[in-house]
Amino acid sequence: MDLKETIENYKTASNKELFTVLNFLKERFENDKARVIEITHQIDAIEKDYYKLYAEYKKRLTLND
Repeated sequence: MDLKETIENYKTASNKELFTVLNFLKERFENDKARVIEITHQIDAIEKDYYKLYAEYKKRLTLND
């Protein structure tokens, strides 16, 4: 059975097929989780820079009034 078939027909899959799919899913989960964490750090850094620059921009606007 392939991955999709094993997931859909897990009740009839062999132990070897279940083990193979479980390993694949665990690796996929861990890789995706690592990417989400990396992207979260990038978004946090972008947000920090945005607010720093926005605060400076607002300060300059109030000085010109």
